[in-house]
Parts: sequence; structure tokens; C-alpha cells
Amino acid sequence: MLVNPLPTSAADPKPTLRSLMAVLISLPITSPIQAGSWEIELGTFFSQTDTNIRVYDPFAEKDRILNFESELMLPHDRSLPYFDVEYRFNDRHHLYFDWRRLHRDGTQEDVTDPFQFTINGYTYHVEAGSYLETVLEVDIMRFGYGFRFFQGEDLALDLLAGVHVTHLGLGFIGDLRLEIEPEPTGGGDSEIHGEVFSAVTAPLPNLGLRMEFTVGERIVFISHGHAFYLEVDEITGWMYELEVAARYRISEAWSVTGSLSYYELGVDYRTKLTTIDVTYEFYGPMLKVAYRF
Repeated sequence: MLVNPLPTSAADPKPTLRSLMAVLISLPITSPIQAGSWEIELGTFFSQTDTNIRVYDPFAEKDRILNFESELMLPHDRSLPYFDVEYRFNDRHHLYFDWRRLHRDGTQEDVTDPFQFTINGYTYHVEAGSYLETVLEVDIMRFGYGFRFFQGEDLALDLLAGVHVTHLGLGFIGDLRLEIEPEPTGGGDSEIHGEVFSAVTAPLPNLGLRMEFTVGERIVFISHGHAFYLEVDEITGWMYELEVAARYRISEAWSVTGSLSYYELGVDYRTKLTTIDVTYEFYGPMLKVAYRF
């Protein structure tokens, strides 16, 4: 932008006033700080899932790992909906929120190996040969803040900090043997055919790093990683996430992204009434479409 120099004589103030007005009008245009913008992204994650839970083996009299996919017949392959929204204050600062959901159920007509688990103060026995339906509901929400601490000609680096909120619902329906705590009038075991369900919501902090590398005018390679590990009261949780993606800008507003992701989540929830120790991981390709305004 070219601005006429201020006159050296104060006899005619009009050129000076016109010059100041020109500078003030041009400031919003030349400033590097951009107005706030929103981006909404929708996608599908084609996941391969592996889920383990720690249970008690009454025969060996020790804990063992029970796999939901191989032993309880939960589907290994499943499409996972994904939603993300970002608000960018300017080139340096942004807020983000994303959500993904994976609800699955499976039916095992003939349980091979017996096991026990404790929920709501009761211990349930699943005998060999039992009929068992299993429900596993996982909802993962992430909210955080991103700060761009490096901006080069083609490379940008963001530091991410936020909170993961994981809702884990676990249910069993079928032939269960309920252990009844001894009472003065007696006690024992009871055969039931019903439903046992427990849910845990674990908000845990996380830190991450995001990298963007621009190639030409339309292609951006993006990689980000998140991690946390925390023990709070009766909950121990950890999470590892890694994504590598390529984004193609169709227009100024629209873009499409293909990526490969790996996600592992662990929740260990132990109280006097409930013991849930689940390790959950999924991995695979993701396809996303985004709109910026």
C-alpha cells in the first residue's frame, strides 16, 4: 500500500486528514490477523477393533484377559461416525471439539471358558456353555485449545491441550449366576436370566502436537498425535492417538481428507462395588468432508 507523505507545511490540513483517513481505512486489510472462522467436518472411520476386559478365572483362581471379539462375538469390523467443529480466532489460536461413537453387541450361544466379574457390589458367574449377549458402548468426546507456535512458508506446528471425555457402557444379558452375599438368614447362589449394565464416564486431560505441510495451493499433509495417562481416585485412564492425513482443498470453503488412524484407550475403574478394566483400540482409514465459513 502506498500512502502520500504528510505535508511539511501546516497551512493546509486537508492533505494530512486525507492521509490519516487512508491509513485507518487500510488497517483491517493489511493486518495479518484474520476474522474468526468456523469449520465443520463430518466423516466415517472404517475401524478394525480389538477390546479386552480383565475378569476373574474361578478355576485357575487368578485374573485373566477376556477378548470381546474372539470370545464374546462382538464384530471386529465396524464403521464409526465422526464429527468435528473448530473455531479459529486468528492464525495462531483455535478451539476444537470432536466426537466419535462405537456401539456394538454380540451373542455367544455357548461360552467356552467360565469367568466372573463384579458390578454394583455383586459378583456374577458366567459358566461354560452359558448363553450370553454382550453390549459395549463407547463414546469419545474431545474438547481443547490449539496454539500455533511455528509458522513457516510451508510448515506449521500447533500445540494442542484439552480434555477427553470417554463414556463407557458395558452390559451382559443372559444366563448368569449371581453370588448373593451371606446374610444372617442364610445365603447362597442364585440362577438368573437378566441384564447387568454399568457405565463409567471418565474426563481426562491430554496433550498433543499437530503438523501441517502444504504442497502447492490445494494439498496439505496433516499429522497429529495425542496422549495422556492419569490416576484420579478410583479411575486410571490412558489414551494414545496418531493420525496421518492428506487434505485436498476443493475450493476456498470445501475440502476432503483421507487419513489413517490408530487409537488406544484404557479405563481401569475400581471401587468396592464395581471393577471394570477395559483396553479398547481401533485403527483403520477415515474419510472426512469439511466446510469452512
